[in-house]
Amino acid sequence: MKREIVLFMLLIFSSTAVCFAEEKGTEVLPKGDVPEIYIVQKGDTLWDIAEKFLGDPFTWPTIWNKNLFIQDPHWIYPGQELNLKLFFEKITQPEKAVKPLTQPEPLFIETAPRTEVTETPVIEKQIEAPSEQDADVIRVLREPMPAYRRESYLRTGFIAKRSEMPREKIIEIEGESLNATQNDIVIATIGENKGTKTGDIFAVLTVGDRVKHPDTGKDLGFVVRIKGLMEVLSAGDEKMRCMVRDNFDPIAENDLVMPIKVTTAPKFDAWIKPKEIIRGTLLAINEPIISIHINDILYIDKGSNHGVIPGDRFVVYSREEDNIETGYREPLGEVQAVNVMDNETAVIVISQKEKNINIGDRVELGARCRLYYY
Repeated sequence: MKREIVLFMLLIFSSTAVCFAEEKGTEVLPKGDVPEIYIVQKGDTLWDIAEKFLGDPFTWPTIWNKNLFIQDPHWIYPGQELNLKLFFEKITQPEKAVKPLTQPEPLFIETAPRTEVTETPVIEKQIEAPSEQDADVIRVLREPMPAYRRESYLRTGFIAKRSEMPREKIIEIEGESLNATQNDIVIATIGENKGTKTGDIFAVLTVGDRVKHPDTGKDLGFVVRIKGLMEVLSAGDEKMRCMVRDNFDPIAENDLVMPIKVTTAPKFDAWIKPKEIIRGTLLAINEPIISIHINDILYIDKGSNHGVIPGDRFVVYSREEDNIETGYREPLGEVQAVNVMDNETAVIVISQKEKNINIGDRVELGARCRLYYY
């Protein structure tokens, strides 16, 4: 059985920059040690600064709102001056006792470089602009933006059983190289007999680790990663000749190929409080890595059948310390829904505290995008 996935090409409006670095301070300072002006240091994030000076990392939007020169809270730079004098009377030490559960706000809003797309998005439903006064609105964006980045989506892949994977594969790489990269030519075992035509786009796949549910042990299949995209230059009856348009890993003979459909991503115009509770578990990591870091791709055991939509932000809690009965749970970070499937969702790590995030940790919906069209 062949599977087809829908890849969303994005319209993006700003540029990325490197913002994380080597050292972070998270201790909470007493009132007398809080500067009126704080100079951003290498490795700082608004999350860290809020925890250091306000005692709660989830209060980072307060600092952002009082320092309007910060256009995007995801990107702050060494040497920038933050005005903290307005918070002198609001600094609190973190409570050691049990804390009530709260719905956290999203930590960061990501942006990406401008990416040209060939299709014009069709707005299915136009809705009134949200207001900061709306009870469910956490924050209104300056302008609608895509719910996730193209680069993030193309990295997500999916989870599938062997029987669901395509059988078509690359059988030849033209030239002397053992691997294909951008603009190289490859031959694959699919042609006009399967409806292939010039200009079609295919994904190149590789099969990763087996996935079992960390709680039940149920076999869910294998991680399938996308190594690149290629365009059909010509097609015979049973073979096609393609050019590699994008590649994220070197492409090799015997890599699987699968047709993809290209469309635009949903946009959103505000962060809103979720009206439902969605709790899940981290299932797997997209790549064979030792530890989880920011920008890594993970999978959770909730998908569209459970109400997940693109852009949803989930707070991650330790599996061992996830105690909803006492009301105390220490957040480890936050992940964002990128590729929403029926029963799983590929998410990207967008913030992380000093403790490690591990497979089996719990996630809970904390904020979601107010979709502009979907």
